[in-house]
Amino acid sequence: MPGRVGGPVNHTARAVVLSALGGVTLRVGATEEYANYVNDWMRWPLVASGVLLVALAFVAILARVGEHEHEHDRASALVPWLLVLPIVIGFVIQPPALGAYVADRRANQADARTYADPAVVPLDTTGENEMPVSSFVARASYDRDGLADVTVRLTGFVTSDGDGWFVTRLAISCCAADGAAFRVRIEGAEAPPEERWVTVVGTWVEGTGTDLGDTPAIAASEVTEVDEPAQPYE
Repeated sequence: MPGRVGGPVNHTARAVVLSALGGVTLRVGATEEYANYVNDWMRWPLVASGVLLVALAFVAILARVGEHEHEHDRASALVPWLLVLPIVIGFVIQPPALGAYVADRRANQADARTYADPAVVPLDTTGENEMPVSSFVARASYDRDGLADVTVRLTGFVTSDGDGWFVTRLAISCCAADGAAFRVRIEGAEAPPEERWVTVVGTWVEGTGTDLGDTPAIAASEVTEVDEPAQPYE
């Protein structure tokens, strides 16, 4: 019957598209690459989605049994086959985590307390306190007495503006699409190359970052270049 859709070629095209999508989803979920896109708790739902897509591809292949080819089926299947191209590109090319471009446009716009631990844990006044950048930004606004005169260690990537440079980190609630950027201005140290990952040790510059949207600063005593962590988002 002319114009009929869902014939053998269409089933094949659907199967290829579904299996390609499932393969990409499984690869992302089964490797550390998932951390560039989603939060930890979404990893296994991502894997489950990949398995479901592959299963649907097998169903599409089985649906071909007993059907006959039609010339119109071949023509109507061209569009599904074209969908394979961006999927193949996504399988071959692995986009990096969000970086300076996004951070410059979202820096300290969100309330850091949404991403930081709400419990105010006393900081160590005798040693270094390793903490997420978002937690440092939050403490500068609500725990000023506890943050004063303590040494902190922050890890993030380098961003800059016309007046100086920052250690920056993106935080996500669900996935990269809802990412918020938090940054801390670094004083007393030369800036490494843009987007290079660093660990900065220093003390809070009192009075900075006390209001939402303001950028806190630390006086750096040590800046060390490091590899990008497996979990680029906080």
